[in-house]
Amino acid sequence: MGKKKRGGGTEASADASTRRTGGNWAALSAKINAGTSDKAKKKAAERAAMARAATESSVNGLMEDVRDGGIDVKEKGGKPKPTGRNTAVTRTLALDCEMVGVGEDGRRSVLARVSVVNEDGNVILDVFVQPTERVTDYRTAVSGVRPNDVKAESGARTFRVVQAQMSELLRGKVLVGHSLKNDMKALMLDHPKRDTRDTSLYHPLTRPLRPEERCVPGAPRGRGCRALRDLARQHLGLEIQTGEHSSVDDARAALALYKKFAKKWEASLRLADGKSGRDGGKKKRKTSRD
Repeated sequence: MGKKKRGGGTEASADASTRRTGGNWAALSAKINAGTSDKAKKKAAERAAMARAATESSVNGLMEDVRDGGIDVKEKGGKPKPTGRNTAVTRTLALDCEMVGVGEDGRRSVLARVSVVNEDGNVILDVFVQPTERVTDYRTAVSGVRPNDVKAESGARTFRVVQAQMSELLRGKVLVGHSLKNDMKALMLDHPKRDTRDTSLYHPLTRPLRPEERCVPGAPRGRGCRALRDLARQHLGLEIQTGEHSSVDDARAALALYKKFAKKWEASLRLADGKSGRDGGKKKRKTSRD
């Protein structure tokens, strides 16, 4: 009886094992064939379409941000390029200058190159300038300027000629640039504040002032200036000033930043002008009563 029981137990165990294996296979088979039904295929297609849409939206969003900034690049890390074919002198112009060092230690700066682009980023003026003093440091690693570039025989123009051209060119224009105070100082020119758009001074593009750091004249209170290359990388996905600087690239990058923030920027200026006008009126009325 014991043998039969043991034998019977063995058979029962085998039958149970078969049932378990069969059950597992059935479950596995169901999983494998889960996507073959029309309903499952439809859901899989919907998921794939959603994934593609998300990817396209991300790419298109990036490209839209880039185009809004006034540049035309196909991927991050590119250089700013013109956005249109217009080569006319437009109401808005962007400027950047390169300087070389003069004096015993080469720390003082004089003008060596001037680049101006129009609102589409096309070059209006790009000339080398003959230094007004003996150059002691060409700063080539940064300025990109070499001794031969600023010689008359190479086509470099005199400072007075360039200054006169720039004075005429900028009259009545909205001038865009980064740290324009330095460029205008090198040109020995002034430009109306109301027509100046300096990307180093616009509040959303500045940073908190560092300890012991002095505020740059014209910057918002308690704010410091950021490098153009950092702003271009963060807001435009561009890589500029990775080696020798190009004043054309820098002017286009500043223009792209301005165009990206132009609506809010111009609105803030109108608001400030309106407030200033109201305050002025109040003061005038108070004075008249006195």
